[in-house]
Amino acid sequence: MIQRIQTVYLALVLIFSFVGLISTIGEWTVADAVVAHFSNFTFGAEGAFKELDSTSGPWCLGVLLIMVMFLSLMSIMLFRKRMRQLRLTILSTILLVGYVAAYAVFAYYYHLNLETLCGEGAEAFLPIFHLKFISVFPVLSIIFNCLAIQGIRKDEALVRSLDRIR
Repeated sequence: MIQRIQTVYLALVLIFSFVGLISTIGEWTVADAVVAHFSNFTFGAEGAFKELDSTSGPWCLGVLLIMVMFLSLMSIMLFRKRMRQLRLTILSTILLVGYVAAYAVFAYYYHLNLETLCGEGAEAFLPIFHLKFISVFPVLSIIFNCLAIQGIRKDEALVRSLDRIR
């Protein structure tokens, strides 16, 4: 049914993914000045770091979040087909874990490139990476997906127990 608790969890995953998709998820500062920002589709550098602007960028992060949004919406609509809903939610969770791993890899890669541009003798001017609050949303989405999986399994167990011949 559409009013089940797993629907609420899946809707929260959908909302968190959308908000995370349109927001900046990290930034680098040098001496309290923002020198680069990081979003799901772009990496932008400012000032002396302008040569790091990337046209290829971390677009795969945005694609992963769009896929998670699509799977969450499909899972909400498949409330009568619990096993298919369960599989889609598990796939969504796997994609979110991949998103978190890709996020860490891209952040590390860009951080190394920014450090290289700063030079070896400028320890006082090394870039510092700051996570945005929005970057916690994929982890919360993983938790809500796990709670939705638990709710779907409970519903399936209840339906199977009622189908048994007594």
